Amino acid sequence: MVEKRKLLRMPVIKQFGEEVMIQIGDEAVPGVILDLSVEGISLLTFTQVPIGSVVCLSIDIPALKTNPINGKVVWVAPKGEMFRIGIHIFSINSLDSKQINRMAIDFNDCENKIMLGVPDVCVKKCSYYKICAKPQKASIRNL
Repeated sequence: MVEKRKLLRMPVIKQFGEEVMIQIGDEAVPGVILDLSVEGISLLTFTQVPIGSVVCLSIDIPALKTNPINGKVVWVAPKGEMFRIGIHIFSINSLDSKQINRMAIDFNDCENKIMLGVPDVCVKKCSYYKICAKPQKASIRNL
């Protein structure tokens, strides 16, 4: 499969604990963030959200608390009784954008180091550290 994304993406899911409320008009729909980039978010919901819906959400997870983010639902995929939805972000605070991008870069740098067999890849100053669930995190030193 060819990657079409221009910007790096990072997983956010950590044991299905990173819930977010998606505002769609007057309705609020709960969802779980699966992955995130500056340009898009992938979520799981129990409610089918129509393609083309304009949505607003704020992220409040241990490593990231954003201002409201505005986006548009660009795809929906049924997953049993749930729905995986893709949201294209069209409005985001510049500081939030920089933080998300930094986290995605740190996550992807770590993945590359793990693939290359680099020892001690995990450091507490990593911007992705608070939501990281990689086994390498368990052997961290205070770097």
